[in-house]
Amino acid sequence: MKDVTIIGAGLGGLVSGANLAKAGMKVRVLEKHIIPGGYATSFNRKVQGIKRPVEFEVSLHLIGDLAEGGALREVLTDLGVMDRVEFIRAKSLYRAVFPDSDVRVESYEAYLRALQERYPEEQKGIEALFEQFVRIRKEILFMMNKTNNGETIDLFTDGPTVLAYNNLSLGQVLDQYIASPELKSVFSQQWAYYGLPPSQISSVYYAYAWTEYLLFGGFYPKGRSQQISNALTEIIKENGGEVLTRQHVTQIVVEDGKAKGVRTKKGEFASDIVISNADPVQTFGQLVGYEKLPRRYVKKLESLKPSLACVQAYLLLDIDFPTVYGEKDHEIFVNEYYDLEQGYRDTLDERYETMPFGITIYEVMNPEYQASGKTTMSLFVLSRYEDWNELDEINYTQKKEAVTRILLNRLERLYPGVSSHIEHVELSTPRTNHFYTGNVQGAIYGAQQSVDQCLHRRLPQTTPIEGLFLVGAWTQPGGGYSGVIWSGHNLARQLLLQNKEVVVQ
Repeated sequence: MKDVTIIGAGLGGLVSGANLAKAGMKVRVLEKHIIPGGYATSFNRKVQGIKRPVEFEVSLHLIGDLAEGGALREVLTDLGVMDRVEFIRAKSLYRAVFPDSDVRVESYEAYLRALQERYPEEQKGIEALFEQFVRIRKEILFMMNKTNNGETIDLFTDGPTVLAYNNLSLGQVLDQYIASPELKSVFSQQWAYYGLPPSQISSVYYAYAWTEYLLFGGFYPKGRSQQISNALTEIIKENGGEVLTRQHVTQIVVEDGKAKGVRTKKGEFASDIVISNADPVQTFGQLVGYEKLPRRYVKKLESLKPSLACVQAYLLLDIDFPTVYGEKDHEIFVNEYYDLEQGYRDTLDERYETMPFGITIYEVMNPEYQASGKTTMSLFVLSRYEDWNELDEINYTQKKEAVTRILLNRLERLYPGVSSHIEHVELSTPRTNHFYTGNVQGAIYGAQQSVDQCLHRRLPQTTPIEGLFLVGAWTQPGGGYSGVIWSGHNLARQLLLQNKEVVVQ
């Protein structure tokens, strides 16, 4: 029986661990935080006048691909997660507010019709673009399935559309099908989920993520994302594994080019296989040591570009917001202009008054989310770690207060009077992201999903150290809830193929 140690209880680590434990391997997950989950967690706050603590979602807005026929649904069903977690399907995926338009996105067919009606001169291009994105999705799933079955991939025959768009940004692909700058911006609205504007984000990555939601819905667990992490933890334990919290790994033991186990501040664990869900800077720079790696691999690590981090305000309101304000959408993207490239520049320049920002209203999805009559809300903007990291505590606190005021003022302009109903508000920053996850620069999507860091150019899950593997947002296939779940699933399938003594379920 293979002994497996997994560093980090993010979803990538938990999914790989659950798969391997179910197949008969001895799995141990080590997590430095007090709870498993990484970004898939929640936290409690005591609010004056409310008897029980208020629970806030850390990061999840929606997870896609969970409707019947969705590939991710199949992965979570096979693991047993779908039997343990109740997911609610969103009636609309999001609402995008622009200066003179308000677009609601519900499903593939409805969105296609809505865009064709709004932009009749672009009808053929819109339909062709939708169809190409669906082809990309099918080809990626086909190739992942072949890889997980130990078969060889031929991009020319297995992924011709992926191959054609491999070197193109989303903006370059949109230029092939659409003329209207306004329509390009409307179509690219989901960039805020992935951290790069159309000119930089990989078209292939965007196409796959886009089809996950448009074809197979957006869902939210009835409790919080913590329920997903808890379910995976239970599956590992029920199959003889363990998930240990407050375990700070200090070293990956490497002898003669092979991983032999890990050391923590509390002890040492010998292992046949080590899987790191930590970011590569921690994994190799701190836990292994660059001197144990080929120079070419070190150069690849040093050239990695992290994604942006984020600023997020967590709010509790004393009203039933959806009823009082008539809001039917749980997710609203707010744009002061159509130029998404300007939006990205405003983000980098910290123009909080005009940068794109998102509003999530959890009670729209689940009226019972919080205490009766209350509303839980989050305000989200992308942000750079370096804009927060060097501040002393006084300036850091003052900046948090100033940014909170700006975001609340923008919310007030959309929903007059809402500020008077806020019972609790607190702000997380890129420093918060870094503190709780350890991710370099507080990156919320791991490595950027740029053209030069997508697909085969992304850090592979195998490493130059025998027996050491990677899962999570920094490795293949990419970031986001879906991406890290797939990373854990794919690695587990491949490890099980390599270890024939355990049965691939």
